[in-house]
Amino acid sequence: MTAPGGPAELGGGGGVRGLPVTAERRRDRPPRTAGRRLGWATLLAALAATAAFVPPLVMPPRTPPAAAPAPTSPVPVGTPAASSAAVAPRGFVPISRHAADPANLRSGARIIECPSCEGGSRVGYIGGPNTLAIRVPDVPVAGTRTLTVTYETAEPRTLMITVNDGPVHTLTLTGARDWLIPARVDLRVQVPAGTAWIRFFNEAGSAPDINAIRLA
Repeated sequence: MTAPGGPAELGGGGGVRGLPVTAERRRDRPPRTAGRRLGWATLLAALAATAAFVPPLVMPPRTPPAAAPAPTSPVPVGTPAASSAAVAPRGFVPISRHAADPANLRSGARIIECPSCEGGSRVGYIGGPNTLAIRVPDVPVAGTRTLTVTYETAEPRTLMITVNDGPVHTLTLTGARDWLIPARVDLRVQVPAGTAWIRFFNEAGSAPDINAIRLA
């Protein structure tokens, strides 16, 4: 037997005889507080290392807004842009005139009713001293034009034509050989700008009757 107060004996299994086993085991284990502190320190170190290697978020560069185009001065209406090319002349619009128009000059020639003729009438009795001059106003530009003459005759006759006392064109016309059926003839004439007078005559005899003209 052991005397009271004497040293405790070691028992088998590493325990101290006389002490509870639970107390002995707790004494041999490291304190839990130190282990927890070591775990938190390791976690914080890992987070710091991760943050050190994470590249920063790169934002795309902002594109500045496009500048508004500079205002341009308005071009006045009707003012052509500066150019070295000359402006083309206005095109020629065909002009038609009737032989019986009141603006024409008839010297001895007379208007004849003709239901089958253009406009319902024609001008006859041309020849010798009798002449017909058809007025063509507002010719936009001078040039060589095609003159179409609508006439009537029942037999071959000679017709002389001049424009503003220019060259005389002499034609021998047979027509439709009927005073009621119009016929046409074309010739090229030089027409001045402005007002032109086209004169029909035959100094040597009778001329065909004239119905209408057209310049193109």
